Order: sequence, then structure tokens, then C-alpha cells
Amino acid sequence: MLYKQVPYTISKNVAFDFLTRASYGMMRTGGMALTTNTKIMIPFVCALATSILATICSQPGDMLLSLVNAHEGTKRTNDFAKDIIKGEWGLKGFFVGTKSRLLHVGIIVTSQLILYDVIKRMVGIAATGSV
Repeated sequence: MLYKQVPYTISKNVAFDFLTRASYGMMRTGGMALTTNTKIMIPFVCALATSILATICSQPGDMLLSLVNAHEGTKRTNDFAKDIIKGEWGLKGFFVGTKSRLLHVGIIVTSQLILYDVIKRMVGIAATGSV
């Protein structure tokens, strides 16, 4: 579970914060006005990019977790990882199923991050990266 959750959580939280800060910073540096539409689009685009990054970062761990959960026996997680690497696909084997996972996780993460940003604003906390 750690092989999946740690990369997923770190990449999701760090990437969203970094991307929103960079986007707002570029807007300010460029002298562009922060309109209502801009304040909606920046978190949306950053959440979308973050969801792609989080999916790719956690895909190898998700692949391992799926194999471990589907198998009964004494085989350990490291054994599954070795099997994938030694298999026909090599390291690419860790990324089998990424396209479908991008859609599934992408929708969930993007929605979570947008909702997170909206709720922060509703309770009077500055939007992520805007300060």
C-alpha cells in the first residue's frame, strides 16, 4: 500500500501547491489581471495537471498492489516487482493500464482538488497558491 499511497499523496499535494503558486506568480509578474474566470481556470488547469502527475507517480505501486491482492500465497511484494521487471515488458510493465487509470483517478483527483480550493475560499482562506 505504501508503494502506491506515498507517491500519490506527495505528488498530489506538492504538485497542486507548486503549480498554483507558479501560475498565480506568472500572472502577477506578467501584470495580468486576476479576473473571476482566471481564478476559476488556474485551479482547474492545475488540478488537471496534478491528477495526471499523481496517477503516473503512483501507477507502479498500484500495479503491484493489484497483483498482490489478486494472488493468494506467500509471494511478497518485492517478488512481484522482480517478476514485472524480468517479464516481457520490463519496467514498462509497471505502467500497464495507465490510460484507464488516468481517466478514473484523473476525474477523482481533479474533483477533489477543485472542491478543496472552493471550500477554502468559502470559509475565508486564500485560494491555494494565491498568496
